[in-house]
Amino acid sequence: MAKIVYLTMVFATFLAAFLMVEQGEAFTCGTTLQERTKQLCDPFHRGEQQDPSAECCNSLKAFRDTAKTREERIELCRCVQDRSNRNRAGVPAPDARIPKIDALPAKCGLPFIYSADRKFDCNT
Repeated sequence: MAKIVYLTMVFATFLAAFLMVEQGEAFTCGTTLQERTKQLCDPFHRGEQQDPSAECCNSLKAFRDTAKTREERIELCRCVQDRSNRNRAGVPAPDARIPKIDALPAKCGLPFIYSADRKFDCNT
């Protein structure tokens, strides 16, 4: 009987620990989702579309949802700044794209949480 109680307690402890851990994937810059979002939203960023596509907005929301903690949102901001300020060849991107990148969340109905402008402090 004591063995059953002990095993039940051990199982309950593991279950409680498992439930306390936030499920999901932690934010990482340079993921497939981040690259897909950039690809889907580039026509808007480059001024080829007046409004972002639904696919762009859905991908942006999914990408932003991976940053759950304050630290992950700071990393998200830094990632966007780094990726937005360089093109694929690593050459600095035109500053004219920054306002379009910053307008994207509002156009997609999402709150503003960062700016692609390197002058923006991601720690705020």
